[in-house]
Amino acid sequence: MSLLVGLAGCRSTRQTATTQPTPAADNTPKTTVVERCDILTANFQATVDDIAISGQVRLRRDSVLWLSANKFIELGRAKFTPDSVYVYAKVMNRYFAGTYAEMEKELGFTTDFATLQALFLGENEMVRRNWIVADFSDWRETVEVLEDGSMIKNRRYPYMAEVAVRSKPYSGRTTIVFSKVRMNQPTTYPYSVSPLAKKYE
Repeated sequence: MSLLVGLAGCRSTRQTATTQPTPAADNTPKTTVVERCDILTANFQATVDDIAISGQVRLRRDSVLWLSANKFIELGRAKFTPDSVYVYAKVMNRYFAGTYAEMEKELGFTTDFATLQALFLGENEMVRRNWIVADFSDWRETVEVLEDGSMIKNRRYPYMAEVAVRSKPYSGRTTIVFSKVRMNQPTTYPYSVSPLAKKYE
């Protein structure tokens, strides 16, 4: 789905036959000030192996990434920091808390905070160019930006991205469509686990 923003109409103005001098062309280089995104909040629609879900992402640069996934009800939440991972599968009442290395061992999923941050901020050249983000002996993850995105406050943001994950024996593909992107607005990152939840082991 394409998102179109910034469309402007054109208006034609008739003038009398008075001749005016043609101003000299201004060849002075223009400088565009790009706002640095330190806080990101966005809604998303994702298709995970033909299953559609929605949710929200909140991110504070180099600090925390928060995700909530929903399908009629909240399925779960995840909170990532540069050195820790917290995942609560609410519908299964199970949770994980540990390091990225422990997450790889327990859940079979390999990533790091820098890669996730680059994906959601769209700042990593490997992400933009569809290069391999992570390559392991039995795991390969690629990210493809399907749409170039639109300008938000003079900043280009990828509204649609596709993540392909291949491992043994599982392989999957996720398409993510972003909307209602808000930048540099204060937000919260709530995360809690039911006292009855069981830990992934």
